[in-house]
Amino acid sequence: MDLFVWDRGFSTGLQAMDDQHRGLIDIFNELHRTQFDIHYPADKRELAMRRAFDRLMAYARAQFASEEALMAERGVDEHHQFVHRRQHEQFIRNLREMWNDRETLPDLNARMMGFLSSWIGLHVLGVDPAMTRQLQQIDAGVSPAEAYEREASVSDKGLRAILNMIGRLYQDLSAQNHAQVEAQQALAHLSERLEVHARFDELLQVANRRYFDQRLSEEVARSFRGEDPVSVLSVTLDFFPNYGNQLGLPAADACLQAVTQAVASAMKRTTDLVARHGPHELVVMMPETDRHGAAQAAHRVVESIASLQLPHPDSGVAPVVTASVGVAGWIPRGRDDAALLLSEAEAACTMAREGGGNRYALA
Repeated sequence: MDLFVWDRGFSTGLQAMDDQHRGLIDIFNELHRTQFDIHYPADKRELAMRRAFDRLMAYARAQFASEEALMAERGVDEHHQFVHRRQHEQFIRNLREMWNDRETLPDLNARMMGFLSSWIGLHVLGVDPAMTRQLQQIDAGVSPAEAYEREASVSDKGLRAILNMIGRLYQDLSAQNHAQVEAQQALAHLSERLEVHARFDELLQVANRRYFDQRLSEEVARSFRGEDPVSVLSVTLDFFPNYGNQLGLPAADACLQAVTQAVASAMKRTTDLVARHGPHELVVMMPETDRHGAAQAAHRVVESIASLQLPHPDSGVAPVVTASVGVAGWIPRGRDDAALLLSEAEAACTMAREGGGNRYALA
């Protein structure tokens, strides 16, 4: 019985990529059959495992090279290309380490199947479809940067396919010796990876846009019921596209990481939620905080970012990286006011930027 079964949920719409994914899944299933088939001769299992593993590594390298060439040729935004390439590198490195440690690694079979399941959930159902959607938008005339910004995380279709895959994983492993323990370990690993992918930005290690929007909606509804204030900060780095053009993507990513830490450090309460909301935009949700308290936090954010003294050779504001911050805060007038609150903060951020940058403005 195959562990991974191809269905429409895996399709990206690019025939060549879908064919490559089918090939990978076939090799995954070959590894699974070799590991768990109790009728497989023990003296032949090691050789068959090695052959399947070598095929998997060779096939993965070829597919990854093809995907990376396609992204470069079609002009996919470099931020997505960076994350995409890093996941490819991590797959090769992690799988090789797992194989090299197979003699001492406990529960190798369950660990490897959990790892491959996670890979399908995170990459085949997440990052690769995200790339194809961006390609479609670029073909329709959308700029690569805008296509990247629009892209959400795993689609609903992908999530449904992941749930189906988890069900098959549990049923199949449960039929083998000690399968209950192995299934729990693999499912726990998969659930942990999916939780991280669904909630957090991989580069900045803070909440992502989808999770922030969800939490803001929940908090606004709660604040409406309790008649409590809730505030939002919208943080945009001044002239930051120029920064990446001058210093390159690695430097821009390092700058974003430092700025994110500065913003998080400027918050005084653990209930304040910092998130990435765009390529170079951060947002902060501040429960039970009025407009005055949020303005004080915005002041700290502006000062903290400027105090990093990160050189910005092409800024129209200062010789260092600076930020414009918009502040909005009030007691919600309705349980569905989250979008309005956020839009007011973004409008105030625009006011701060047009007012010269390196400052905050109130909605």
